[in-house]
Amino acid sequence: MRLRAFANKYELSLESLQYFIHDFGIDLNFLFTDKHVVSPEFEEFVIKHLDFIRKYTADKMELKSIDQIADTIGVKKDEVAQFFIKNGVAEADLPQVRTNISSFQIHMMMGGKYDFIIQEIPQHRFQTNDLIGYADLFFYALDLLDPFINEDQIKLWGISKPAGIILHGPPGSGKIFWAKKLADMIGYNFIHVYNDFLVNTVKVDRHQFSAFLKQQMEKPKTMLYIENFEGLWWREGNAYSVPETMDLVNTILRFIQKEGKGELVIAGGVEQLSKLTDEITAPGRFDLHIPVFPPAQDERAQLIHYHLINDLVPDSPLLAILKANQADHPNFWTPVATEMRLFSNTMIIDFTQSLKKRLYAIFRRTNKLDFTITTQILQACFNEAKAKLTQEYLQSCYIFIQEAKQNVSMEFPQRIMELEHEFSTFKKKEKPIAKIGFETTAVREQQEKQEDQA
Repeated sequence: MRLRAFANKYELSLESLQYFIHDFGIDLNFLFTDKHVVSPEFEEFVIKHLDFIRKYTADKMELKSIDQIADTIGVKKDEVAQFFIKNGVAEADLPQVRTNISSFQIHMMMGGKYDFIIQEIPQHRFQTNDLIGYADLFFYALDLLDPFINEDQIKLWGISKPAGIILHGPPGSGKIFWAKKLADMIGYNFIHVYNDFLVNTVKVDRHQFSAFLKQQMEKPKTMLYIENFEGLWWREGNAYSVPETMDLVNTILRFIQKEGKGELVIAGGVEQLSKLTDEITAPGRFDLHIPVFPPAQDERAQLIHYHLINDLVPDSPLLAILKANQADHPNFWTPVATEMRLFSNTMIIDFTQSLKKRLYAIFRRTNKLDFTITTQILQACFNEAKAKLTQEYLQSCYIFIQEAKQNVSMEFPQRIMELEHEFSTFKKKEKPIAKIGFETTAVREQQEKQEDQA
């Protein structure tokens, strides 16, 4: 059964159940079988811990004070107050704090442990899984796309399928990945339409793109994704239009308005929602907006691990090197991920590619698999990836945070809070990072030698 029916079966709030899955980092491959059907293993887990899950869901649905949070998780009220102060709440404002963040999630952020989750739910059950973390965004998108999946949305609620979707987020955050994921979630074929193709097509023949749309419309269940959608009318940060491009935009809008009930969906990727006019985002046009966040700290560690070991064969030399350094588990990369504040998915891939090349070079030179991945190696890879963390990128992150606070603050409170905290570290000049966040064997031996000499 699907998750909605599953929640009804056990008298749970669907939304709160989704938050439980996200807050406790439950692997979606453990949750679902194919076609987003709840797995027997997850149902067995829920039955065993139904009392705790109901307690969690009831807590999640309430706006809670600091005193209520402390009572729920069994810690001192001063400790909870200090947690909020560390996360930017002024001491004078503490009596007025009311939050919909789960008390249990706050407890985990404070260092609380829930061992039964770790012990009973396998992590990364399928190494082929390409969705790392992001359970909250997955469920948010799944709810918005429900009219494609659940015909009752139209029959009972009058909610029709959206014809236009906007994915917005900073550069490299994964908008193309999520566009493909959305198409997969609703069973649609994905076609990537590049911005240059659109502009050049219209310049050659204004009617050619209309013919292209009609051709795609005749295909069953198709999603067209337009990369850099705002680039059709923005140049170098300023509004820019020529008759050809405006005719193209109007053609897309007219098509969506006319063919909204068909099986063709058009999705566009933008960095800023503010660059879209009211005409474009009007009801019945591109009115479904999905934020694509940079990965959180724990997701960054998982992504590093995934991009390092994905598709490796069992006898891979790289896998042997990682195992020799105990680096074949996401926990090893947590200190590295901590330093990667505001890193995009692309920057993380850059880091792992740089690391692979450096390890391969050492292996070719030494023909050994048991050498140490030193701090110097990690620092060099880190610096290469950080080159994309420019002022322009930070400005894009700032605008994204403001738009997220305005539009989806209730849906993603933790992500927005973490993004704001990480962004605040760039407001003043950062101190040089002496090491990537942990000590290798070589570094420890050097320090011990220096201490002995002293």
